Amino acid sequence: MARKAKAARRARRSPEEMIADLEAKIREVKQRAQAKELKQSPSMKAAMSTVRSLDKSLEAAAEDGNNALRHALADARKPLAEFLEGQGLKLPKARVPRGRKPKAKK
Repeated sequence: MARKAKAARRARRSPEEMIADLEAKIREVKQRAQAKELKQSPSMKAAMSTVRSLDKSLEAAAEDGNNALRHALADARKPLAEFLEGQGLKLPKARVPRGRKPKAKK
């Protein structure tokens, strides 16, 4: 029976690498716990429901074909979503309109 050519050996992680990986996992768990605690706040609950309402409005405006309203709603959602994500909360990705904004009517 012929022996296989020396295959690439499995790289063994050093204790320092294992410690760094475990510390990263600890940070992730702490961030999730902080986000869970934030979600219990009445103000954060209201902000999250506002973002969800804006997302529903975006979809309704898309079905109606109201492009100007879609852009206005997307512009309203963006700063609130950035703030919430900065606080550590995860939000669903919005289906924002693409392309140029329609010109404002006078």
